Amino acid sequence: MGARDLAKGAAALKSITDAFPEAAAQIEVLQIDVADDASCTAAAAALTAKGVTLYALVNNAGLGLAQDEAASASAETILNVNMLGPKRVTEAMVSLIDPAEGRIVNTSSGVASMFLKGQDATLKATFSNPDITFEELNTTIQAQVTAGNVGIGKGYGISKAALNALTLIQAKAYPNLKVTCLNPGFIDTPMTKGFKAQLTPEQSGVSSLVCLFGPVTSGYFYSSDGLRGPFTIPRQPQMPEYKGEADPDVEDYNMSSGEKVEGV
Repeated sequence: MGARDLAKGAAALKSITDAFPEAAAQIEVLQIDVADDASCTAAAAALTAKGVTLYALVNNAGLGLAQDEAASASAETILNVNMLGPKRVTEAMVSLIDPAEGRIVNTSSGVASMFLKGQDATLKATFSNPDITFEELNTTIQAQVTAGNVGIGKGYGISKAALNALTLIQAKAYPNLKVTCLNPGFIDTPMTKGFKAQLTPEQSGVSSLVCLFGPVTSGYFYSSDGLRGPFTIPRQPQMPEYKGEADPDVEDYNMSSGEKVEGV
């Protein structure tokens, strides 16, 4: 369990083991700051020194919305955590992941597809292109940041759309691993304070468990109910599962349902 602050990590671990004592032997706190190259390298080295093999890597550190740090953060700072963070952590840790059974899970957001829904066809195609390169993605991001087109939370929207695109890049770069991204749901946490989120943290694990242990396809985005969703259109749990870019039913359902789309 990664933590920038070891004291806070230890407190989080205690809260878990107080409720589930049997978990004490299964969780270890690892100091890591996903926004810092040296910290990620050092964390990977610490695991390597212990002879650790990872079944999966879950990239779930995030910055944005109602967090105190996000109030003064620029779009570049948010992108450095939400998109470049998973990139640098994965590159530091990928050699430790089981090459036969391993997985990479990128914790994204429903805001990613909400952001892309309002973009033009070219930007939608770029962010959902399975053959996109990191250079193309980075150039596109920088152009949008310069233009001020960054979405909700001064950059949270584009950062999560970029994370989904990074997932496509990683799926191609690591074909032996299952690499997915997901929307955990609109969860009531300090990050979403004031946004009327209703799910408890305990209700947010469906898509995470599916991506970690279920029959998933590398490069796909999974909604909060564990079913595949599109990159460019928000999908509610009551909507049919997304079947591919040529499937019109998802968009038709979304436009006619009248339901509030998923948030974070």
